[in-house]
Amino acid sequence: MPDPSREIQRYLNQPLDDLMQQFDLYAEEATGVQKGPGSAWEKITPALRQKICVEGNWCERRQDARFDDPMNIALAVAAMVDIEALRIAAPAALIAAILVKRGIDKFCDCAPIEAKSQ
Repeated sequence: MPDPSREIQRYLNQPLDDLMQQFDLYAEEATGVQKGPGSAWEKITPALRQKICVEGNWCERRQDARFDDPMNIALAVAAMVDIEALRIAAPAALIAAILVKRGIDKFCDCAPIEAKSQ
């Protein structure tokens, strides 16, 4: 079984545009239909928000100091999205890296951490 942190680090080392192209390729392969850049991502966004932001309670969980490290964020997110990833045949590590690079706090509409400490 591959080391998830190694796979995630490989994705984190790539530009976001490259990751999105890879994601689109997985989506095209799964559906057999080419729908254009970003359309597959938009399709899974509601399910990802539900899984990570609501069920995973990301805005609360991120208060943990371990989540200051992008690798730890990506590992946690990959574990949360694994089931969603299987539905589209894209690696959870790829989805996690995209969310980290795009900004998971923004994705979940979390308040800034500084506001919590006041």
